[in-house]
Amino acid sequence: MTPASNARLIARDLSRLLPDWRNPERYFENRDELRRRLHQLAKQLENLQ
Repeated sequence: MTPASNARLIARDLSRLLPDWRNPERYFENRDELRRRLHQLAKQLENLQ
């Protein structure tokens, strides 16, 4: 997966991030997963330079 396509997927998932009233913890889990993916993408981009 290219960094650009990965960034698009993260942006798509971020735009869909909503509270889950049946499981409030899921929002925070999903948010943390997106944060982890962004950190991975940043490392990947640093390695390209």
